[in-house]
Amino acid sequence: MSALLDTLAALWIPALGLTLLHFVWQGLLLGLAVALLLALLRQASPRHRYALCGVALLLCLLLPLAQLGWLLQRAAEPGALRAAAELELEAPDWWQTLQARLPELVLAWSLGVALMASRLGLGLAWVARLRRQARQVDVAWQARLDALATRLGLRRPVALRVLAQLESPLTVGWWRPIVLVPASLISGMPAPLLEALLAHELAHVRRLDYLVNLLQGGVESLLFFHPVVWWLSNRMRAEREQVADEIAAQALGEPRRLALALHALSQQQAEALRHPQLSLSARGGDLLKRIHRLAAPGHQTPSWKLALPALALAFTSLLVQANASKPAADNAGRRAAGSVTVQPAEYAFQLPVNAKHALVLEDGTGKVLMEKNADAVVPIASLTKLMTAMVVLDAKPDMNEKIRIAQEDVDTLKHSASRVRVGAEMTRLAALKLALMSSENRAAAALARTYPGGLAGFTQAVQAKIRSLGLSHTAIAEPTGLSPANTSTAMEVAKIANAAARYPEISQITSDKKDVVPVNGRPREVHNTNRLVGAKGWDIQLSKTGYTEEAGRCLTMRMTSAGKPVTVVLLDADGSAQRLRDAAKIRQSLAKLHS
Repeated sequence: MSALLDTLAALWIPALGLTLLHFVWQGLLLGLAVALLLALLRQASPRHRYALCGVALLLCLLLPLAQLGWLLQRAAEPGALRAAAELELEAPDWWQTLQARLPELVLAWSLGVALMASRLGLGLAWVARLRRQARQVDVAWQARLDALATRLGLRRPVALRVLAQLESPLTVGWWRPIVLVPASLISGMPAPLLEALLAHELAHVRRLDYLVNLLQGGVESLLFFHPVVWWLSNRMRAEREQVADEIAAQALGEPRRLALALHALSQQQAEALRHPQLSLSARGGDLLKRIHRLAAPGHQTPSWKLALPALALAFTSLLVQANASKPAADNAGRRAAGSVTVQPAEYAFQLPVNAKHALVLEDGTGKVLMEKNADAVVPIASLTKLMTAMVVLDAKPDMNEKIRIAQEDVDTLKHSASRVRVGAEMTRLAALKLALMSSENRAAAALARTYPGGLAGFTQAVQAKIRSLGLSHTAIAEPTGLSPANTSTAMEVAKIANAAARYPEISQITSDKKDVVPVNGRPREVHNTNRLVGAKGWDIQLSKTGYTEEAGRCLTMRMTSAGKPVTVVLLDADGSAQRLRDAAKIRQSLAKLHS
């Protein structure tokens, strides 16, 4: 479960958040292109404008899907996360802040989709209730409808039903379509005019407009935040009514009869009925414009200006989303600054880092350049493996001796995933590389189990190492860091990192971007869990990351800034991205300090 959440947080949430952000400008450009094309097609058949809007709405769905697929595919490529991290660290502050808000953005979008889906569900329930309440119509009227259906080329049976509370004919369903007619129209409208309205509804049935309308509702629910989507969808519905008018007029052979029917309908209904748009009604669209068009087919009113408010709103949305992060970042900075331990004047710089505990130590002088709650005792997760590595190397074992992963090495505390199976054989050096570079828990457990004297001897050696380093606030209960009982402070983690840096094997392994280790006699490529190792502009001599639910995201590394060695400790950051941003802020501050 933890591995699934990690994958979700590391891949899907950032990819989905970026997809939503990118669709803001993608939808804006698409809307602008459609508005221009609609202006050119203002004298054309409404079928062409309807097709254009339909294709554009489909692109509104396909563009984010393609973007999301591309981002996920790129993230799955070897080294992609590291490359993305390097680019992100070089990005402007406003973009880094915006990316830090991606989880909140995805959460807000998810809530919006849930709300819109509920709206769609209520509309479907409303339609189902209409079907249940409707009663059968006179046989003569059903015969008229069947004759019209035959004239329109419909082979499926279409039922005609009467409903008292309706004020306009409408069509519901696509598999078993029903045309609902208000009782007032049956008794109060001349039969030829009502027949014209029924022809309009049958045109919707022939074109499967109910199904298309339902799919439109799905797109609106997913992309509810973009005004261009709503504009396209509304324009598509308006053009759909004109297409249905055109088909009905052709079937009747009398466009004026349909125009008179629409005029009579508008006069009979003094007040418009509001209902969900899951049904299709003869009153849809601009009724007056439809009457004029039927009465005078050559007349078309240019409609491209209708797109301008939606386009302006989309552009405003883009600006708001791009700039809203700055005040949010300022507020976040003020909140974070309020939680930072008050810094004495001699500290070189202060930063509103995300990590709850942080330390920047100049190794040559021992001067603390920056600290945040550095004396609090907290879990340190896999930073423990630096201590494990030192204790193993202190015993001077044969690093080329082969050891085997046993069932005792399996994590029964967190049930963490592992790429090393029980029974896998490797050298002790390979196990050390797996433990330090890819933070492989089974490899670390195997190193402790095969320590001279077994696990008991390893535990005694760890306690002796803690005492020798003068770590009065550090406790190590097991070799992997999975236990929350493995605790220390940021100040003492810096001491552990400096001690580990004196071991050439540890420095070499943890400062490599990647390596190939033999497992069961086969080469296996492993990558450093710290994406900054090997990244442009980073000179890292020692590194170790860690994560458990109790410890949060942790990082310690020894790096060089302007030729001066510096140790950085970050404990309990909210996520990998925040941990990287904290490190980037520290590097930038060090560069300014040493310039």
